[in-house]
Parts: sequence; structure tokens; C-alpha cells
Amino acid sequence: MEGREEGEERREGVTASSSMELDLSERERVEELERLDKESLDNLEHLVLGVASSQGDQEWSAADEQEEEELVDDAYSDAETVGSRASEEGELTDYENSPVVEYQQRLGEGEEERQCWVCFASEEDDPVAAWVHPCLCKGTTKWVHQVCIQRWVDEKQKGNNSTGVSCPQCGADYLIEFPPSGPFLKLLDAVDKLVGRLCPVVAGAVCVGALYWTTVTYGAVTVMQVVGHADGLTLMETADPLLLLFALPLVPVGLVLGKMVKWQEPVLHFLRARLPHVPLTRFLLPAFASLPPSEGSSSAAALPPSSDPVSVTRTFCGALFFPTIATFLGSTLFEEVESPLKRAAMGGFCFVGAKGVLKIYHKQNQHIRQCKRLILDFNP
Repeated sequence: MEGREEGEERREGVTASSSMELDLSERERVEELERLDKESLDNLEHLVLGVASSQGDQEWSAADEQEEEELVDDAYSDAETVGSRASEEGELTDYENSPVVEYQQRLGEGEEERQCWVCFASEEDDPVAAWVHPCLCKGTTKWVHQVCIQRWVDEKQKGNNSTGVSCPQCGADYLIEFPPSGPFLKLLDAVDKLVGRLCPVVAGAVCVGALYWTTVTYGAVTVMQVVGHADGLTLMETADPLLLLFALPLVPVGLVLGKMVKWQEPVLHFLRARLPHVPLTRFLLPAFASLPPSEGSSSAAALPPSSDPVSVTRTFCGALFFPTIATFLGSTLFEEVESPLKRAAMGGFCFVGAKGVLKIYHKQNQHIRQCKRLILDFNP
């Protein structure tokens, strides 16, 4: 108990000491307000006594009017003095907090409260925020915070300030105004835009040049590989350089175009139409002995024929590796042929023929399996 009483006495002593340390400016302000209240009460008492002594006369005399005006002027001057002191000491007044005053006036006039369509905050949540209606939208999407719409525009532009941004609802373009800049800054902006426009062109030119010289190199290597190293070098040294620069890039282009020719399709259709009527087909090529039966309804005619998917990478790689394969097969199968060009040509024809036969056989079996497939019932 004695310790608790000592703690309470200590707290009371701290409270008394803190109340004694009142700021001098606050004291002066309180004294000023008490003086104004006292003067206002004295002036009001004089007015009441003056009215009672006039014995019911309802009209004001010139002296009374002058005295009333002086009292009003004194009251206004005192209020302005207090307001100026408060503003000098860092306190906000209604005039300094004008957005709050405008917000209260709009609410008093019955105007609808604003709401930001980005952060969904209302004007009551942040009365001092700056608002803007940048497009033709009405209702809840009309108003937006200046800070929120700037952040939204930055996300859409992605660092490019010259990119136009429009409203996602009404499609109106936002009018973006930048502060004026000096001549040197304008020059830097022009140089930056010029560099930004030239870089894609330069990058495209570099890619096209790299592709061109790659095709030239591939054409030269292919010529030396097919004709022979010594004969290929002699041929390219004696040829016109301009002709080489035009002819060598056509080598890979021609190989890719030749690879895209589907000569197996007409041969396959011919075999499907003719071989079932030949008696020996069932022993030699049983896959072409008969046509697979189709479903008996009329919907079978509406089924689209099976298509052969085209792979770009497979076509490209097959075309580029074809000279190497043809040279290898020619050197292996036709060693007695002296000309490297003839060996490569014969090896290429053998490769194309063997590959075509195998592909035709494979596609025919795929066609049969496709026609005989069934969709099973669902069995949980």
C-alpha cells in the first residue's frame, strides 16, 4: 500500500510539473481569446442598454449605426489577427484547406460524390486529393485521382512516353500535357526518338545480312562438296563474282523448295486406284490389295480426308542435309564412277527413291488404320 501511494504521488507530481511547462505562445493565444470574448460581451451589453433607453423606437440612429459598424469592423479585424497568428504558427485554416471546403460545398449543393475507378476510394476518404475526368465516361467511371490515372498510364505506356493511351470504356484518347522544356532538352528528346526508330531498321538489316552471307557460305560449301574440293574452288575462282553472289544463295533456297514438293501424293492415289484390280497385288503389296470398308451411313462422305502435317523444321533440316546424304550414298554405292557430281546425283536419286517408297508404304498403312479406328463407349 505504501508503494502504491508513493507511485500515485509521483504521477501527480509529474502531471503538475507538465502542466506548469505550458508553452508561452499557447498562453498568449488563450489570453487573446479571453480578451476578445470579454470585449464582445461588453459591446453586446452596451448595445442592449442603448436599445432599452430608446423607449421602443425601432429605427436606428446614425450614431448607433456608426457604432455598430465600428464594433463589426473591430470584430473582423480581431478575427483576422488571430487567424494570421494561427497561420504563422503552422495551423491550417479553412482557406488553406480549400479542397475540404469545396467538397463540403458540393455535398451541400446535392452533387454526387466522386469515386476513383482505379483505387475505388471516394472523396470522403481523401478530400484533399486532386481529381480529373479525362474521358467521356459518366457515372462511377467519370472521376479518377490524378495520381491513380498517372500510374495507370505509366503501366500502359511501359516506359514509352510517346505512346498514346485511351480509355478502355469509351475509347477516348487521354490528353497528356508535359511541362515546357528548354531547347537542349528538346534536342535530346529528338535524338532519343531518332535512335529508337533507327535501331529496329539497323537490327533488321544486320539479320538480313547475316542470313544472306550464311546462304552464300552454305552454297559455296555445297558446291565444293558435290563437285569436289579442288574442282569447286577452281569453278568459283573462274566464275564472275557477281554471278556467285547471286547464284550461291539460291542453292539452299532451291533445296528447301524441292523438299516441299509432295510427289508421293499423286503416286499414292494412283496406286490406290489401280493396284486393287491386279491379282498379284495381294501377294506383293497386301496393303494395296483392297480398299478399307467405310461406315455405311451418309455421314462417312462428310468426313474430311486425312492430311499430312507439314513441319517447317523437318523440311528445313532435310533440305540442308540432302547434299551431304547424296554425296555419302554416291561415294558408297557408286565408287566406280569417276565424276563426283555424277556420284552425288546418283546417290541423291537413290535416296529420294528409297525414301519415297517407304513413305508411300507407311502412309498407306496409316490410312488403313485410320479407316478402321473405332471410338469406344465410355466405361467408368
